[in-house]
Amino acid sequence: MGPSTSVKCYNGYYVNGFKFHTQRYGRFKKTMNSGVCVKGSCYDDNERDYYGMLKEVVRLKYLGSKCKLFMFKCNWYDTKRGIRVHPSNGLVEIKHTSRLHGNEDFVLAQQCQQVYYTYPPGNKSSEWWTVIKTTARSRYNVDMSEFIEDANNMRSFDVDQSDEIS
Repeated sequence: MGPSTSVKCYNGYYVNGFKFHTQRYGRFKKTMNSGVCVKGSCYDDNERDYYGMLKEVVRLKYLGSKCKLFMFKCNWYDTKRGIRVHPSNGLVEIKHTSRLHGNEDFVLAQQCQQVYYTYPPGNKSSEWWTVIKTTARSRYNVDMSEFIEDANNMRSFDVDQSDEIS
């Protein structure tokens, strides 16, 4: 029967042991949880990792079943002119002013790893940011029915560390 024509939007999502927040939701937080990395498939000259910032979390529901699919809408950085890898240490830098243009903004949430971006030491005005890949710390068991929906049909959540499971 296909997906429903209506979707639910969230300001965050837990997947693969990472806690993601949209860039807008996390802009006043002390930690960055909106950096996204999707691994390239074969690592030749045409395949690279894709880096971006999480803009929206969208849930699609398929009619006639209980199947739900979560997708991330991201602002992606240019993979040709906007990424450089240092040959000596493998450090990845992205040019945050160079955006990837096109109509492929969405990715499956399960394909994502979390990254964060930092300025080079002593140069906050640089157009190049260093990419730091993170590792999943915990897996969370979150009941999606406990999310709170506001007047703009946006859903929010907050999980206490006591909800952590191994």
